[in-house]
Amino acid sequence: MMLPQIRQAPLYPGQFGVSGSDVQRGLRSAPTGIVLYVDENHPGATAVGDGTNPEYPLTTITQAITNLTNFATAMNVSLEGSVIVVANEATIAETVTIPPTAPTNCTILGAGSTAHQPTWTAATDAGRALTVRQEGWTIEGITFEAGAEGTSIRLEEVPGSDYIAYKTTIRNCRFDGLWGGLYGIDFYGAPHRVLVENCEFLEWRSVAGEAFAIYHSATPHDRSIQCQILNNLFRSNENHIGNHANGFSGCLFSGNVFDQNTYIATTVMLDLRGATMHNIVTGNVFAGTYSNAGGYYDSVGVPGMWVGNMAEDVASPQVGDNGYTVAAPV
Repeated sequence: MMLPQIRQAPLYPGQFGVSGSDVQRGLRSAPTGIVLYVDENHPGATAVGDGTNPEYPLTTITQAITNLTNFATAMNVSLEGSVIVVANEATIAETVTIPPTAPTNCTILGAGSTAHQPTWTAATDAGRALTVRQEGWTIEGITFEAGAEGTSIRLEEVPGSDYIAYKTTIRNCRFDGLWGGLYGIDFYGAPHRVLVENCEFLEWRSVAGEAFAIYHSATPHDRSIQCQILNNLFRSNENHIGNHANGFSGCLFSGNVFDQNTYIATTVMLDLRGATMHNIVTGNVFAGTYSNAGGYYDSVGVPGMWVGNMAEDVASPQVGDNGYTVAAPV
């Protein structure tokens, strides 16, 4: 196993730099973390290096996570706050798991702009690109593309195991189902306090008609609480957000745009029927018919707060003359 170079505690002059990197450039990481680089197209890329030098990046995200985990164990430090930087021209075809042994509160960061992000697909069509089983990780600035019946990200938090996708953040990503993907983000078990923000979900459609941009799967223990789904765009999906059994409960849905068109007709817009705690749904834009028939569902047992959303369906009695929702859909 290769270890990063042993260094004295760095003293940085008045310039940008990266702690834990072999070169002093770029933004600083958290003081307890290091920075690893992934770029399979770089002429100096290697499958077995330590990954701390951008001139000799790693070829896979899996190796970066493995190195990070091994470094933390060998050096007996947490390496919390570490960053894995994925080059903007990277095209990742890899099935990755963040294990419960990995450091907490780290980031996988796409280095490109919003219009030029690295692209990540699973190693096989029906597989998952990323499974998260550790606390506090952030996934940012990446375009996920799915194969037929594939899933981009699964968040796993399973009682009785050491899987805990608690406080995951997914930000500024694009989820493209390519007319065949099953789930953009799959909540499995009870991953709570998850933030999904400023993402785009489009063209999720499966053979059986069960594709969702965001879905809460059925498990023996369902209830993801205190999650926030904020400022995302949902368009041309078979179903936008679905909630199985005791899924999303005590969560906030705000600032999202739920589109409806004939390109891929949407059946479920926002389904919170399984909630066991009060959800807050406010500040969203709702297209189509604002009713259960239009694909909007609240929990009957524990009603949520559906006020202050802009709805296209001004004829609905749950929508005011000004176009703002005043009650949950029925």
